[in-house]
Amino acid sequence: MALTGLDPERAARLAALTAELLPLLATGTEMAAIQEILSARGIGVMDSVIVTREMLGAGPEALGLAKTLVLTSPARHTQRAQHQMLVEELVAALDQADTQT
Repeated sequence: MALTGLDPERAARLAALTAELLPLLATGTEMAAIQEILSARGIGVMDSVIVTREMLGAGPEALGLAKTLVLTSPARHTQRAQHQMLVEELVAALDQADTQT
C-alpha cells in the first residue's frame, strides 16, 4: 500500500491500521462492522475513508465507495448530525450577512 501525499507518520499509522483490519474483511467481517471499529477507536472520517479505500483495493471506484461506506455508516450518525448543524449555522449566517448588505 502506498499512501502518498500524507505526512510519513500519518501514512504509517493508517497503513498499520489497514493491515490490522484487512484480515477481518478477508474472514467475512462486513464493512459495516469495520466502520464501527474505526468509529469506536476515534478514527476521523477522512482517515476512515483512506483506510476503507485501501481495504477496497484503492482502484478507480474505491474512493467513491469508501466515502459512501464511511459517511452512511450508522456509527457516523453523530458526526453527520454535527456536520449538518454546522452547515445550517453557516447558511443562516450567510443569509443574515446578505440581508445586512
